[in-house]
Amino acid sequence: MLTLLLSVSALLVTFAVAYAGQARLSGVVALIYKGAAVEDFLKRPTVSFVETYFRFMPDLPEDVIFGIDQEFIEGVQEPKFIKGGDWMSFVGLQRTGTIWVATGTDETMKGQASKDRAWKFLTLGQQFKSNTWYRIRCYCDFNKRYFQRLEVEGDGFKKTIPLSEYKLDYPNYMPFDRGALSYYVYAMRSRSMMKSGDGGKPCVYFDDVRGGTEREGKVTTLFESSFENQRTVENQPLSGPPIKIDNYQQERFYLERPESRFRIEAAPFAHGGAYVGVADASL
Repeated sequence: MLTLLLSVSALLVTFAVAYAGQARLSGVVALIYKGAAVEDFLKRPTVSFVETYFRFMPDLPEDVIFGIDQEFIEGVQEPKFIKGGDWMSFVGLQRTGTIWVATGTDETMKGQASKDRAWKFLTLGQQFKSNTWYRIRCYCDFNKRYFQRLEVEGDGFKKTIPLSEYKLDYPNYMPFDRGALSYYVYAMRSRSMMKSGDGGKPCVYFDDVRGGTEREGKVTTLFESSFENQRTVENQPLSGPPIKIDNYQQERFYLERPESRFRIEAAPFAHGGAYVGVADASL
């Protein structure tokens, strides 16, 4: 089933979605799997990071959750920990400054996929301003399968939130034929969290997405996108099982799920270049 193939989709279970129109997760994913640096990382995983710049308009509803995710896809051939394993480093924000962290458990560490998210809720201690670019970067250790830290900066402040006590989640079996790293940006919304009469447009803008590794103090960038070389975002080229990783074009974003509303558009306020990615969580 498509809903089992990409782990962020499982987050909607948390909102107890009973039927279509009750929640939407709009995100994109890029897979990286070939090249000396990433191939070495897949054999010897270590610290990895993903970052993006984000901003929103004044009418963004407070209940919209948005953020980043990076995942270590083990594949079914020569997995590091579990055949078909998928280790998820998912963090979300709300404009209020609330931080969502999807954590793993002792059971997931042993290879039992989670059915529901074990959320940890933290706070940045201040709200985000509209029409302002912020950078968020999350580090995790895919060898230990633990988060490390979250960095947020913009509008004259920079904060680091320790996350090293939290395990990475294993949300579902992903039958890719080989290993890969995947990077996501997204926005999501649920009717169960909406306030009565809450209007506004649930759109979040992203730019300058980057992912990479850190080994022995050396930082290596594996993926970069400012949405300049792509105008449309298509569905994933799913196949199999197993899913053939070679069907995915590197340096390209795909819809995280068919229901995702994500577009690339020109914007005078773009952070890098002339285009931005727009995650629309409208229900």
